[in-house]
Amino acid sequence: MKKILIILFLLMTSLSVIGCTVEPNLDYCIEGQVKDVYKCTKTWSTMFDTTVSLTLYLDKTERYDVEVVFEAVEALLLEYHQYFDKYNEYAGVNNVYTINENNDKETVIDQALFDALKYVLTNERSIKIGNTALFNIALNPVLKVWHDARENPACTSVFGQDTCPTPDSSLIEASYNINPDDIILNETALTIAFAKPNMSIDLGGFGKGYASEIVTDYLDSKGYSYILNAGNSNVKAGGINPNNEDGFYYIVLLEPTFESYNSDYYVTLKIPEEISIVTSGNYQRYFIGSDDGLYYNHIIDPRTNMPSGDLENATAVSVLFEDGGMADIYSTAVYLMGYTEGLAFVEATEGLEAIWYLPDGSVEYSSGFNTYIYQLSE
Repeated sequence: MKKILIILFLLMTSLSVIGCTVEPNLDYCIEGQVKDVYKCTKTWSTMFDTTVSLTLYLDKTERYDVEVVFEAVEALLLEYHQYFDKYNEYAGVNNVYTINENNDKETVIDQALFDALKYVLTNERSIKIGNTALFNIALNPVLKVWHDARENPACTSVFGQDTCPTPDSSLIEASYNINPDDIILNETALTIAFAKPNMSIDLGGFGKGYASEIVTDYLDSKGYSYILNAGNSNVKAGGINPNNEDGFYYIVLLEPTFESYNSDYYVTLKIPEEISIVTSGNYQRYFIGSDDGLYYNHIIDPRTNMPSGDLENATAVSVLFEDGGMADIYSTAVYLMGYTEGLAFVEATEGLEAIWYLPDGSVEYSSGFNTYIYQLSE
């Protein structure tokens, strides 16, 4: 009898422990708007120089351990954050910082970083104006000129707006080795090298989108429904949304203004599963030239070595595409093209849609984008 009671007690204890994985973790989860759906969110503030959040939509009746999922996602984010970091070194990791520091010799890298480099070099070459690749990871020597300007000790800040001396024209007009064809990858040895001196790379322009794709591949393999949001500029939705009866995700795009406190939105999107939304614009990471009063944003045009800024440039462009890494590349390139040329490019690219927020506050979008519009604000 004692043995039976002990077995029954152990069985009940075991069931109660298993049941803990079914109940929501109240540290992360709240009840959704649909019965038996929980909305579970975790945010990281130290990855990719921005805030990254993941929201899972979970069925109460299914077994899950949300903490395990968040830990796995955090590990992936951290791995790629370290790989793509060009400012810091990490013990046991050869990353972009290592590659740039080695400069004149080969660097052995992990397969994951090699795959990322191969991916971006293969895809960026397909987006050219004349002979110039509009997305170019070898542009780092020029990016450094403008980064140093933004970080100049002479900069002043008032209400979050930085005013800085502009770079000397000799630095802008100098000749730099920035041809991506001079980046040499050896797939057998897993090495990267530069064919010319003083070259360096920057993966920031596609890093969030590529890492998001790695994370969402993991989430897709587990069958989760989710929204992954990296700094509001890279968003990926996956799975049928159980928190809405129609299964869609409703995502707003904020008005791109220089006043960072402005949180009005200009469009609400109705997004199905497996769509990435990536935004590029001139309204963030900019400074005002102390000598001319002009706004200098962080998106550098490889044709001029200057921040983009002709009258055809939108304040922001948001692209929709399935692959987050490609969406990142496309958003930068389409932004640099300006509206007219960008629209033609989008219309000619299968699976790509875009919406432009123009300097006068008007909105234009590609022919297929209307499918995703739930509401345009007036």
